[in-house]
Amino acid sequence: MRIWRNRPLLITIIVCIMLLVLLLITAGENSINGTESVIGSILSPVQSGLYTAANAVSDFFSRMFSGADLQAQNQQLQAEVAQLKAQLRDYNEIKAQNQRLSELLNFDTSTGDLKYVTARVIFKSPGHWFNVIVIDVGMASGVEVNMPVVNGDGLVGKVVAVGANWSRIMTIIDAKSGVSAIVERTRDTGVLSGTVTTGDETDAVLNMNYLPLDADLVPGDTVITSGLSGVYPKGIPIGKVTEVAHGADSAAVVTPWVDFYHLEEVMVITTKPVNIGETFK
Repeated sequence: MRIWRNRPLLITIIVCIMLLVLLLITAGENSINGTESVIGSILSPVQSGLYTAANAVSDFFSRMFSGADLQAQNQQLQAEVAQLKAQLRDYNEIKAQNQRLSELLNFDTSTGDLKYVTARVIFKSPGHWFNVIVIDVGMASGVEVNMPVVNGDGLVGKVVAVGANWSRIMTIIDAKSGVSAIVERTRDTGVLSGTVTTGDETDAVLNMNYLPLDADLVPGDTVITSGLSGVYPKGIPIGKVTEVAHGADSAAVVTPWVDFYHLEEVMVITTKPVNIGETFK
């Protein structure tokens, strides 16, 4: 017969018969007769095996779904951690920006009636020596060529080109800058120009030339703008003297206060040059 050749069908029929017998055994409430006892003794191992197999299958699916839940929870936790890290980075960036803006605000409160425009640095000249930068304000904000540019530490440079919403700045560390300066303690005047000693941006310094032969400079002296050039108001901090050369050509090396490598926000002074005096100290 075909049914005996179809083994899966045969097994299915046998299992159904066994299940029917099990139902008959467990359905009655009367005492078990002899026939039921014999059948029960025969089917008991089968029933036990089916029960064990069912438990194994149940445990397998429980572990499978439990593992899937754990994986989903792990992915969710990883996403939350990534989000918290991003929020922390945003917080630190905002905190640093607020610090820089606070320094600009301190500069503003010390300059009296000076008018200015705040700006962000959007470009720096390639390489380690940032002698040219571009900011995000221009003619639309009242910026003009030759206006001084500062930050909370001191003099940055001057505007050399202006567009509608951008300006190019020549910084004081450019060799062509030429800033008229004065030593705060001795009142000796000279002209500053930029140079780089080793090619490292942290070694960008200023050479102070055309000093009087009897100039009495010492390392640590503060250098400020003299106000004689007609571009920079008098009294803006520039840097400190780090080296002095006496003789026929008196000169000094000045390290600028401004960190040009990390320069991000600046102010353009839109007021015509005035004597700021001691307010920048």
